[in-house]
Amino acid sequence: MRSNGSMLNKMEGRFECKRCGACCKGRDVPLALDDILRLSEFLGMDPDGFFSECCVEMAIDENTMALPFLKRYGEACQFLDDNICRVHFVKPSACEYMPSTIFGSLEHLRARMPSSCAIQHTKPESDERLRRIYMASMMITAIYYSKHGTFKFRLARPFIYRILLFKRSHEGIRKLFGNEIAQN
Repeated sequence: MRSNGSMLNKMEGRFECKRCGACCKGRDVPLALDDILRLSEFLGMDPDGFFSECCVEMAIDENTMALPFLKRYGEACQFLDDNICRVHFVKPSACEYMPSTIFGSLEHLRARMPSSCAIQHTKPESDERLRRIYMASMMITAIYYSKHGTFKFRLARPFIYRILLFKRSHEGIRKLFGNEIAQN
């Protein structure tokens, strides 16, 4: 089958990471509750232990409630080693969806990245489905925090379940509840 070039033209504008580490430096990474579970499992840690060791609860300003963020070491993400993400395969949703205009305009993204970043020469597509998933995850996380004030895995489980349902993550639900879900 011969290509008419339309697929090639679509691929030319796609973002291709150069592994410069710029997006992993100088920014705070918010975490949804399911991010905490996914990262802790990947690192072989208890979710509460992961939270106390790797996360911090902070408010953006005095008018917002504190939410979970990854701790940083200096300006860089704690999981950045030689500009490579140690948790790439399970990285937080905020990182997974970068660069995407679900977080703001293309001009805003380009202004925050160095001129060598591939974002300067690509056209990220806005995906309304990704925006809905990300916003629902963060809203459920905010609801949890408004009710409980701090992360405790046993209290967060029903909220994580709701996020995983929204994401249609059957594997995540099985990991979270094991055989309990089959009995209910």
